[in-house]
Amino acid sequence: MGMRLAMLIFAALIAVTGLTASAWSLSRGQTDQAIAFGWPSIAIIMVLALFLPARKTLLQPTRGEK
Repeated sequence: MGMRLAMLIFAALIAVTGLTASAWSLSRGQTDQAIAFGWPSIAIIMVLALFLPARKTLLQPTRGEK
């Protein structure tokens, strides 16, 4: 749980930082910089989402099994 939470917080910080820089550049009329700041943050959070460890599920017996 701790590793999953840490990676999720790290991904959120990267996303917020990159998209904030992108929005600031876009508000100043610099579209090329907005794209240059935006896509790497999105790519990084997508890669981190792929590496997030899966949740541990408890196996519950189905009806009829012991």
